[in-house]
Amino acid sequence: MENRNDKFRRKHFYVIDRLLIKLATAAVVLLLVVQVLLVHGEARKYLSLVDKLEGEQITSPATMYAADVPLPNADRTMNTVNKVVAKSMRTLRPGKKITIRMINPPAGVDAIVTVNGETVGNFGKGEVELTVYEGDYIEIDAVRIKKTAQFIIDTHKNDLVYPVDGILLENQSNLVVVGKVIFKR
Repeated sequence: MENRNDKFRRKHFYVIDRLLIKLATAAVVLLLVVQVLLVHGEARKYLSLVDKLEGEQITSPATMYAADVPLPNADRTMNTVNKVVAKSMRTLRPGKKITIRMINPPAGVDAIVTVNGETVGNFGKGEVELTVYEGDYIEIDAVRIKKTAQFIIDTHKNDLVYPVDGILLENQSNLVVVGKVIFKR
């Protein structure tokens, strides 16, 4: 009886071992095929979830060197280089034009527009036209204006979710927050 059970066990273990070896070989071959397909860009976008979620690829310009940046003093070396690289990276992204008009009080240089903390213009001509990028943060500094100031945002019917085209902003304090720029997808 034991001999018969041993034969039965050996036969099943032999079948299971062969099946496992075939499955392991098929898995390795499938892995190699998928890896080869991931090398090619066209197949990669269908096989890789990371590439779909990653967004646009940004390449930095090859000619950007720290030696190209004029350095006024040693303390501002890193800050100057970072600003130049950040500005060159922004030019690789798609931007949209918006206009901010100052309606009340009439045109004056007392208010300035800042994008991401950097001054980009003043209301000397009554309006400021800027190019904005996804994720930029826009503010209007109206500290020197004594009266209530009003501003209208004109997005030129671009594909922007925010700021909304034609929105009227009024300063309740010294700083008018336009907000973060959001593009339609």
